[in-house]
Amino acid sequence: MSRVGRGRAGTVAILAGVGVCLAAGGGPRTARAAGPRAPVWYGAEGEALPFQDAADIEDFLRAAAVVSVKELSVGITGPKKLLLERDGVHAHAVFKDVDKVSRGKTDLDGYVIIDLKDSHLFDCAAYQLDRLLGLGRVPPAVPRDLDGRSGTVSLWIEHAMTEKDRRDRGLEPPDPARWEQQKQIMYVFDNLIGNTDRNLGNILIDRSWRLWLIDHTRAFVTSRALPDPGRITRCERNLYASLEGLDEAEVTSALSPYLNRREIRALLARRDAIVKRLDKEIAARGADAVLYDLAPSGPERDHD
Repeated sequence: MSRVGRGRAGTVAILAGVGVCLAAGGGPRTARAAGPRAPVWYGAEGEALPFQDAADIEDFLRAAAVVSVKELSVGITGPKKLLLERDGVHAHAVFKDVDKVSRGKTDLDGYVIIDLKDSHLFDCAAYQLDRLLGLGRVPPAVPRDLDGRSGTVSLWIEHAMTEKDRRDRGLEPPDPARWEQQKQIMYVFDNLIGNTDRNLGNILIDRSWRLWLIDHTRAFVTSRALPDPGRITRCERNLYASLEGLDEAEVTSALSPYLNRREIRALLARRDAIVKRLDKEIAARGADAVLYDLAPSGPERDHD
């Protein structure tokens, strides 16, 4: 049976308008401890976007006019880069409409998936789950039709490079300890959503060296097993509390537009497995060796 919230009704999401933290909508939340500075969303011309909360940015992605569409050569889902505009505000976004199922067994390096789905809606689910956990690591994503095709539109992260770009250019993070802490957050999140498709092309790094996680169309598998449990050795303290506090009703309410009941149950089972694994590490090594507070980000700088 899936774990229900222990002493917490939920979390406050970290989203940014003009560089401020604001509570996500959709019901009551228990406040998280103060965390690192929230990200700033940038527009197509390099300006900070004037969105005040999650509802503002989601409404923009749903309703802004499509000024231009450009095919992207990266990725296997046929993504398109959009330029959106409303009331003089311009922003780039990505549109995906992939929606297919690989019937039967798919063996992903020993992690066996039955009827592997590749769905644009999983980007929406990843964003909503990111909000529940208060991470601020997944760009805003909403369902939207384009030229008669149902899909998902996600905000484009400006001024970012991929992890592949970083390695190819031989760039080192300015704060190695914070870099490793962010990677641990990624490992926990990917195990939670059953994501085996993390690669050097779908890890983004913005100018403050904040890690962004994109392209989750193959996540949210129905397997209850963790895809890579060996990487879960530490956890950011607020994330651990948020995992413990996830309420089944809250998760179902937030994710049922994008996931079916079996996918939600598998997600909750993986959450239970992650918390159990972390609890075991804490019992063996002590809380201070396992849980940590994320170091603050440094100033924004060009990647050079």
